[in-house]
Amino acid sequence: MKKILFFAVMALVMTSCNTSKNATVDPAQVAAVKSLLEQQQYFVMVGSMRPLSAPTMPVSQGHKMIVRDGMVSCYLPYAGSGQNVGYGASGYKAMNFSAPVLDYKVEYPKDDRARVTFRVDNGDDHYRFHVEIFMNGKTTIDVEPRGRDAVSYSGMLHGLEML
Repeated sequence: MKKILFFAVMALVMTSCNTSKNATVDPAQVAAVKSLLEQQQYFVMVGSMRPLSAPTMPVSQGHKMIVRDGMVSCYLPYAGSGQNVGYGASGYKAMNFSAPVLDYKVEYPKDDRARVTFRVDNGDDHYRFHVEIFMNGKTTIDVEPRGRDAVSYSGMLHGLEML
């Protein structure tokens, strides 16, 4: 009985792996995503965040990261600890800031995804962004601040006309 159950589960796993490889993305959508990334004219509407030392949690509507004309504007929640951060009336911005993008680079490690990396210095902290974009628009943003714990966000990529 155990062998039959094992083989049934293995057959289901193999079938699901085979169907996911054959899934195709519309070529027009691939071209649109690549154009948004290359022109630095997009935003990611965030639906959840994953702090370094906590489980994934949903975020309220309206949190986003906007990349436009060599600038990034972040309106993102943050949860984590800081090692060397400002506080009180210093105007510390956490993940709510606008600053110039440094070292913006787009790569295509696989046909179904793109990887965008860039740095930001907003005056309070230095950030390294690693953004993984699937050609269907699903996006993961990994942020590594210099003075605080890293955090990840999940969301959807959109063109600026949707703002």
